Amino acid sequence: MARLITMMILLIAVQACVMLYHDATPIDNQVWTFVMNMDRWGDLTFILTLFSIAAGIGLVGIAASSIFGFKTDFLVLATAIGGLISIGYVFSNLATIVRADLINRVFTTCIGAPLMSCTPANFIVAITVGPFAFYYVWTVLEWWRGRDY
Repeated sequence: MARLITMMILLIAVQACVMLYHDATPIDNQVWTFVMNMDRWGDLTFILTLFSIAAGIGLVGIAASSIFGFKTDFLVLATAIGGLISIGYVFSNLATIVRADLINRVFTTCIGAPLMSCTPANFIVAITVGPFAFYYVWTVLEWWRGRDY
């Protein structure tokens, strides 16, 4: 759980940096909405969605457990995986901003070309942002498997 919490704090920090240095309006992100609207916990889409998915999968897990007799904690935690991995969209936003800034400031020969066709900028984005995104997904999967202590 410690690595997952650390990654969530990293995601919030990346989102804040993107807002400070690139755009004054927040990127539509469930975690950012959750952090900025803590006073309306019960009305947040993020919480309501997680609760309804968890309830549905929990009922399916309980039914399957009673019929087939196997552990259900893996099924119950499966509800959160989709939501947790989708929160990593912050890395995609960061990659888009870094790529655009690299093209506008460093690789000016790529200006006017489609955004994804500038190979040097794509390579730099892949080696800087890619490992963080991969580590985030890996951390979520380890949490799901029960190996994040």
